[in-house]
Amino acid sequence: MPRRLYPAIVHTDDGETFGVSFVDFPVHAGGSSVEAAVADAEIVIAEVVEDLLHSREPIPPATAISDIPPATRDGAELVTLVPVHLPGKSRVISITLDEELIARIDAVASNRSGFLAEAARVRLGG
Repeated sequence: MPRRLYPAIVHTDDGETFGVSFVDFPVHAGGSSVEAAVADAEIVIAEVVEDLLHSREPIPPATAISDIPPATRDGAELVTLVPVHLPGKSRVISITLDEELIARIDAVASNRSGFLAEAARVRLGG
């Protein structure tokens, strides 16, 4: 699965609440510490990319940190990179599953492969 690194700018006004903004996406994240804010940023950006994929909209290329205007970085606590895992090329594989489990999957999913891929993404955290 290809991975893209998007720049995220962490900022605070009071030293107690931290916000994260993205150069490439019009969304924000936050937390009570730098670590919590960056962890939230990973969740937020994964959800945005997932929404873009589902709506078949293009995913923007990642801006290089060196291309971020200095004014955008001024006053930042931290400029970091947030990873996003993008879907790769599909491959056919052979797996063995209990026939009862297959029947349960087929009862709720119109596409077995899609169901299993989504279950794996959920289990693996995106």
